[in-house]
Amino acid sequence: MANKIAAMISSRRRKLIFVIAIVLVVAGIVIGSYLSYQSSGHVTTDNARITAPLIPVTTLNACQIITLDVDLGSYVERGQRVADVGQPRPFDPTDRQGSKAIPVGRTGIEAPVSGFVAAIWTYPGAVVSPGQPILTISDSSNVWVMANIDETKLNRIRPGQAVEIKVDSLGGATLKGSVEGIAAATAATFSLLPQQNTTGNFIKVIQVVPVKIAIENPEHILLIPGTSVEVKIATR
Repeated sequence: MANKIAAMISSRRRKLIFVIAIVLVVAGIVIGSYLSYQSSGHVTTDNARITAPLIPVTTLNACQIITLDVDLGSYVERGQRVADVGQPRPFDPTDRQGSKAIPVGRTGIEAPVSGFVAAIWTYPGAVVSPGQPILTISDSSNVWVMANIDETKLNRIRPGQAVEIKVDSLGGATLKGSVEGIAAATAATFSLLPQQNTTGNFIKVIQVVPVKIAIENPEHILLIPGTSVEVKIATR
C-alpha cells in the first residue's frame, strides 16, 4: 500500500514538473517573440541629449548694472525686462565712490527670446564692456533632442517617425516627438581629432550618426540643455 501511494505521489510530481516546464517554455517563447517584435519595430538609445539655442543677453555699449530682475532658472517672455543699466560715471579722485556711484541715465534690457535663464554672468554694481553677456537664456521655443544612432540601424530611420522621449531630469517623464532630420556625417567627423587609421592593423568600430528629434510642445517645460534622455523611435 505504501509503495502504491509513493508511486502515485511520484507520478503526480513528474506531471507537475512537466506542466511547469511546458509553462516556462511557452512563457519564454512569448517573451522572446515580444522582445523580438519590440526590437524589430523600434530603435532605442540612451546616447541622446537635450539641445537648445543658448542666447546671450548683451549691450552694445559699456554700462553699469543697476538692477537684475531675474534669477537663475527664471522663465522670461520675449520683450520682458530682465535688467536695468546706465552709463558709469567717470572716475573722480575726489569721489570715493568712483564707478560705484549711481550711473547716468537708466535703460531697460529686454529678453530677446522666451525661455529659462540658464546662466547669470554679472550682478548689480558691476561694469560690463560692449558685447559682454549679462545673462544667457535657453530658448524654450526651439528645443530638440540630438540622438546618436548606430550606423547599423540608420537604414531604419526616416524623418517623421514617432518618438518617445524619456527625460531623466523630469524623473523619467515621457514626452512625444518625431524624427526631424539625419546628419550627413558621423559624430566623429566633427571632433577636433577625427580618427584616421593609416596603418594595417585597422579595427572596425561602429560609428554613430546624429539624429535630430523635435519635441512636441516644449514651451514652459524646464528642459535643460545637455541633460540625458532615452529615445524610442517607432520604425513601423
